[in-house]
Amino acid sequence: MADAGRARRILVRTGLVVVSLALALVAVWSLAIGPVAVWRVLSHGTTTVWDHEAYPGRTLRPSTSPQPWPRGEMDLPAVVVTELGELTLEEVLVETGTLSFVIVSDGQLVYEWYRPGHDPGRPVMLFSATKSLLSLMIGAAIEDGIIGGVDTAIADVMTDMEALDDTRIEDLLTMGSGLGYVENDNPFGVHVEFNYTPDLTEAIRRLESGEAAGFRYKSGDYAVLGLVLNDSLSGEDLTAYLGRRIWDRLGATGTAVWSTDDTDGLERTWCCLAMTAPDLARFGQMILDEGRWGESEVVPGDWVARSLTPAYDVWPEEYEESPLVNYGYGWWLTDAGGWLALGKDGQYLYVDQTRRLVMVRQGEETGDVSWVGLFSELVAG
Repeated sequence: MADAGRARRILVRTGLVVVSLALALVAVWSLAIGPVAVWRVLSHGTTTVWDHEAYPGRTLRPSTSPQPWPRGEMDLPAVVVTELGELTLEEVLVETGTLSFVIVSDGQLVYEWYRPGHDPGRPVMLFSATKSLLSLMIGAAIEDGIIGGVDTAIADVMTDMEALDDTRIEDLLTMGSGLGYVENDNPFGVHVEFNYTPDLTEAIRRLESGEAAGFRYKSGDYAVLGLVLNDSLSGEDLTAYLGRRIWDRLGATGTAVWSTDDTDGLERTWCCLAMTAPDLARFGQMILDEGRWGESEVVPGDWVARSLTPAYDVWPEEYEESPLVNYGYGWWLTDAGGWLALGKDGQYLYVDQTRRLVMVRQGEETGDVSWVGLFSELVAG
């Protein structure tokens, strides 16, 4: 009996120590990224393509003049060669956790596939493909005189951010700033804080400089861009501006949602716009048509051209084995000559100028497939 009692006391003491350490860890974590952010991480878990359904956000309704895609046909390869072997396109989509896949050829919807059980009208989070659309908004805002040109110093519009004293809007667009933002899943780090904080504005203003300017992938640059544009809109929120300035003009037929840090808060402009695949394809078609939709210019053509121009003469070695060969204003340039908006878990908007093709892939995971390689194979026919 004495041994049993001693064992129970040891077990209780061990449990108390474990609980105390856990509480201490949560307390330190809360100091690092904030208690609400910690609660969101613990209660919801890692980011998913359905985050816009779990957190606050603003909704874009279908265009006041919706324009369904005209239907067309296109010959696709009977099988495609992938890391999974030689499969039909549909087999690849099933095996890779794909939710939706559409192909638009010269302005006509020629292929449309949705995972069984997935509602085609349910918006899917674009993650970092959002950056490419924010870049288009910046171009529109410059044309509208809302913000200055790409050479505008951030210090002129955000006087309380010493970390950006030598930074221009173009440096943020090309991810060439010297911000010390580190893009990783460290639960104590800035990237996790940005994804979960209810006070994004304060988090952005606390960013610090970290290294010499030059390309380094970091969402912080696009978080700053979003705040710059938001503060320049004189009361209109970013979602409303996107809707009025671009979304409505593209004739979107579905609903979109842009996640915010809190109710009536700031949009997470590096990651968190959600929409359907056919509506995302509209942005790709606009890019193909040099900023136009039909007979109307939506975004200046020269902005589109600059956005797709390589920004760097020296490309980081870490991309040597990647199909991503350069970066423009929020758009990746590929080794096959295509343009790409790219997001976590395999969100892709791929544009091929030569064949005038737009492809959108949305999924809950990337799957063991090189999507850029698959796009190139489909383009080649």
